[in-house]
Amino acid sequence: MIKNFHTLKYAAIALMAMMALTFAFSSCEKSSPSAQKESEADSLIDAARNTMDFKRILALCDSLEQTGDISPVRSAYLRGDALSHIGDHVHALEVLKTVIDMESIPSQDSVYYVACVSDMAEVLYQRRDYDGVLRIGLPLMEKMNGAEGKGKKYLAILRQCVGDAQFGLGMKDDAAKSYDLAFNAIQEISVENPVWQSVHNVYVCAFNIFDRYRETTDYESAEKWYNRQDSVLAIFLKLDGVPSSVVDRMVAINCLAHAQLAIGQKNLAKANRAIADYQKTESSKTLRGQIDGAAFLLETGRYAEAADAYVGLEQLFAELGMDASLENITGYVLNKFQANYKAGRRDSALAVAAYIVEHLDSAFAKQKASDAAELATVYQTQQKDAEIAQQQIELSRQRWIGTLVALALLTTFFIIYTWYRRRAEHRLGEAHVKLLKAYDQLEETTAAKERIESELRIARDIQMSMVPNDFPEYEGLDMYAEMNPAKEVGGDLYGYVLQGSRLHFCLGDVSGKGVPASLFMSQSARLFRTLATEGLSPVDIAVRMNNELAENNDRGMFVTMFIGMLHLDTGRLDYCNCGHNAPVIDGEFLKMQYDNQPLGLWEDDPFEGETIEDIRGHQLLVYTDGLNEAENEQKQLLGNARLLELMADTQDMSSHEVIEKLKSAVEAHRAGAEPNDDLTLMCITLK
Repeated sequence: MIKNFHTLKYAAIALMAMMALTFAFSSCEKSSPSAQKESEADSLIDAARNTMDFKRILALCDSLEQTGDISPVRSAYLRGDALSHIGDHVHALEVLKTVIDMESIPSQDSVYYVACVSDMAEVLYQRRDYDGVLRIGLPLMEKMNGAEGKGKKYLAILRQCVGDAQFGLGMKDDAAKSYDLAFNAIQEISVENPVWQSVHNVYVCAFNIFDRYRETTDYESAEKWYNRQDSVLAIFLKLDGVPSSVVDRMVAINCLAHAQLAIGQKNLAKANRAIADYQKTESSKTLRGQIDGAAFLLETGRYAEAADAYVGLEQLFAELGMDASLENITGYVLNKFQANYKAGRRDSALAVAAYIVEHLDSAFAKQKASDAAELATVYQTQQKDAEIAQQQIELSRQRWIGTLVALALLTTFFIIYTWYRRRAEHRLGEAHVKLLKAYDQLEETTAAKERIESELRIARDIQMSMVPNDFPEYEGLDMYAEMNPAKEVGGDLYGYVLQGSRLHFCLGDVSGKGVPASLFMSQSARLFRTLATEGLSPVDIAVRMNNELAENNDRGMFVTMFIGMLHLDTGRLDYCNCGHNAPVIDGEFLKMQYDNQPLGLWEDDPFEGETIEDIRGHQLLVYTDGLNEAENEQKQLLGNARLLELMADTQDMSSHEVIEKLKSAVEAHRAGAEPNDDLTLMCITLK
């Protein structure tokens, strides 16, 4: 009835699910030996999920599972979730099914196992495969019947998924029983564990079920579940320790749900009161909140207010990266047109109409492309023969009907009809041949694209494996580094070799981007490790690396690099800077006497080294220009001044904390812009 409410629903569910999963994950048992690795893996995965970088998540899963930092079950859950978000439901189901088919699941992976089941059920539900949901859900429900502790929560989640499938199949009584069982189980958990996150889960359950009934205009049942969620909210608001932003967003969602129910029941007075309550929340004052509320203002006849709220629609599209798809045109832009038209703002309505006309052709084209991709997927499944046979039966039936009708017509009409029909069949045949060719081309293109993406993921994994993820444990030494390629593969590198009390380290940036840069990076990283292992000084390493890289270097590639050797017992730092950015030490750029050329340009070039007698108690940051030259959408650089400003008060931070601070600053500066360069950071402190 109000299409914007679907978007509101998904946003609410995403918020609720994230908090619920966060609480569940924090309750999982962790094995102490791998706690640090798990924490580092969590940081990488959370960063990718927060930026909705699902391709990054797929690459992380490949590498982290190989190194043993995440389990196969968790890897499958993350892969399936990422593939589902990018619309690749076929492969998402394949990945999730590998977990469902496992004979036994380690206890520490139980939360990810249930997450896999829930995700698989959700994908099947979106594809209207309600039977599929029941096939995986009912046996697992029976297997987990009588579960206690965390198992009781998992059973409740399964029951709600099964209830959704039963609801979709029209099994309303069975669905109602499943919903009641799920809700009661989650309520029991909140009583046993009376923290705000548990009560929040009860609200989530009631909200989801309310929305299922609302979507089918069963407002009597929807009201029952709204009353339940409203009662849970009343309890939730009395709890201590709940973040104010969470409370405000939940109240806002509840007000709009109340308004939706009142509109469905044609009680405009109650709907207007609910909207007034919504407008008192902080969430309603945000740009997204204004657009969410605008649809309800429109439904209650408050056209001028709705038109005012829709003024920021284009800005919201830009902030969220939403395009003018058919779904967004029908769900948002048409509402904006209707609000302005009914408010008597004809010029504004005309401008919106012009926008719709301008984007409608491309929206239809995108929709057709999406339909073609979906149809190509259907032809790749085991149902191909059945689909073709059914189409042939349907076509034959239509031909018989046409023949019977034709026999009843006059001879002249029969001749005209036959002539027209033959021409139509000829065009249909030509179209069918073209469609088959298009399907073949689509399959070839998709296969080639998937092959290239797979090869790039493998190349990225190989490249990431060449830089260390574990750092030396030496009394008084705090060292951490991280590399973040801008594309699938990149040209940055870092490395270290610890021999006794001498720590060799380097950080470099290869010219260019992509695969050539990654190959040059691999060669540079290998040379550094080999020469450092021989115990050479930084300047000798630079000379040897330069000669090796310059040999047969027809493409003219080079690498800027900072090479250091830290004597951990005395604090002395010998270094050779090869055309690289000046490091930052104690919030100031390191003043260097020699500015050597990059490595790999000319053989037998001289290099000069330098020394700092004692850096104990000082903090050293080495970085690539992906830090100070990070760009936002206006092509503005983060800059050296901002870099020094960020490093001015980091002396009390650990090396890991310093790097996380700098990464966050880069993300904030980009403000959603794509990375323009690789970002690699290394921080060293010696007490």
